[in-house]
Amino acid sequence: MNTDVEHLGNLHVASNAASPLPRSLVVWTAFAVACATSIGMLWIAAPARGVNNLHTSRDRREPAVASIMPVAITTTPRIAPRDTPMARGQWQAIVIYDSGSPAGDVAALERRHLDAGLSGLGYHFVIGNGQGMEDGQVAVGFRWERQLPGAHANAAMRAPWPLRTHEAPLSATDLNRKSVAICLVGNGERRAFTDQQTRQLLNLVRALQAELGIGAQAVFFHRELTPMVSGLGEFGQLQPGTFRAQLLP
Repeated sequence: MNTDVEHLGNLHVASNAASPLPRSLVVWTAFAVACATSIGMLWIAAPARGVNNLHTSRDRREPAVASIMPVAITTTPRIAPRDTPMARGQWQAIVIYDSGSPAGDVAALERRHLDAGLSGLGYHFVIGNGQGMEDGQVAVGFRWERQLPGAHANAAMRAPWPLRTHEAPLSATDLNRKSVAICLVGNGERRAFTDQQTRQLLNLVRALQAELGIGAQAVFFHRELTPMVSGLGEFGQLQPGTFRAQLLP
């Protein structure tokens, strides 16, 4: 049995067993309690002066950290990494994913990846849909800032065709090490991605192509690498062939 409950019970019984108090003392005690209660209610109802100002000041000076790892949020795609020079020879492909959820932000995706045993966000870029991140916002993850391999392809994934003649298609290990991973917040199976998202995706992919020399045939959708996965174009908006036709050759 909980000892606190036992003590309360004993106290309650002892109070009932005690001799009754004088009537005058009871009246004055009740009056004092009523006054204290009234003052307390007035204090609670009064505006919390200074609290709103404190929060406003904190919001201005100390913006919330969106991620455990460093993440930059921009409205125009930025592909130049901040922490190290661009490893142009490393990146050979681009893989486009969706988050599978109607809403989300970098912190939510990173928590999911940490829970899965990864060391932070597995994607290099995330593009918001207005639900958790601003519509079209581009988050640059720590893996891109440091030019680190991604953590997005599982063991069953494989590129559908080789990037060069007489070469094997990229394996899951290659996809993590050699491809740039972009995640669109949303679920392509259930709802179309926003116009701003698709526009920013196109801008980002084209910029990466131009910088890294990646051809359109090396830009893959998640469902092309894993036959059992759908999404990313069920609404006809992001069909792989149609999307690649808008890219640099």
